[in-house]
Amino acid sequence: MIEISNSEDFFRYQKQLKVVPFTQSEAWYAMAVAKGATARFFIDAKTNTSIAIWGVESKVPLFNSIIFRVSGEARTAELDEKTVQAFYNTLASLFKAIEIDSNTKYNVEMEVGLRRAGYKRPIGVFSCPLTLENNLVAEQSRNRRWKRSVKLAQKANLVVKEVSNPDNTHINDFVAMFQEMSKTKEMTHVVSYEEISSLLAHNSIKLYAIATPKKEVLAYRIVQVHNDYAYDVFAANSNKSRDCKGATYLLMEELFKSLKEEGVRYFDFGRIPPSNHSTDKIYEFKIGARGEKVQYNGEWANYKSLTIEILVFFYKYFKLKKQRY
Repeated sequence: MIEISNSEDFFRYQKQLKVVPFTQSEAWYAMAVAKGATARFFIDAKTNTSIAIWGVESKVPLFNSIIFRVSGEARTAELDEKTVQAFYNTLASLFKAIEIDSNTKYNVEMEVGLRRAGYKRPIGVFSCPLTLENNLVAEQSRNRRWKRSVKLAQKANLVVKEVSNPDNTHINDFVAMFQEMSKTKEMTHVVSYEEISSLLAHNSIKLYAIATPKKEVLAYRIVQVHNDYAYDVFAANSNKSRDCKGATYLLMEELFKSLKEEGVRYFDFGRIPPSNHSTDKIYEFKIGARGEKVQYNGEWANYKSLTIEILVFFYKYFKLKKQRY
């Protein structure tokens, strides 16, 4: 394993790889920097690179513990357990605590390699390791609710467009709408102007909007494209979009068509949280597109101290009130 000292060289090596989830993209890194984060970069080899990751060292309040957190991994289409084991074993020697939340398709070689390197599933899982993958090329029949909602939005003459050159107005509008949505849904996550501006500055990021005939924007969607694969990154829905029935359905339907025309074959609909509580509504919405249910590699942890791992779990669950999955 090799640590790369700067982002430019790291992303040059990353370009060799087939699988690059949006959380490992250069655009997502730019957003992390806008938050004030300092990243560290690692690859398994400079020649025939198979794995490349960047992550951020985070300090957990109260415990004075530093955790190296990694969201996903960029990798070749095919992996072998020995490559995975060697890479993550060396990574574990550099940090007292590592948390991985992988949003790439489940790979058994990945799991075997991680386990042999000493990683385990964490005490508490706080992100659902499931998604929907939509094949934009193959014909996929939507469910009745999806079709009915699209028709309602079309009858209201709602218009979907890609915002090719987002300006300050679009960014401010997105941030305000996201905050409005967060408050309505009692979400803890918020985004800043600087974060969204940094994200949208990259060519791999696309912004879509749906508006009324009077050009009042009801909702936005941000997606990231890597080769023939697209990822659902952020949604921002206004309270008014609820009054315009079918707005988000038509937004996604037209977004799928636009991506397909640009040569994108697959769309990762982001995490789906099937459950018996309020987050199940997200699952009900996304399943209407009839994509294939896919499992991510999910969460992994390597703590040198079990006591610290337990304390971090309590902090996340009781202090931050994170939802377990």
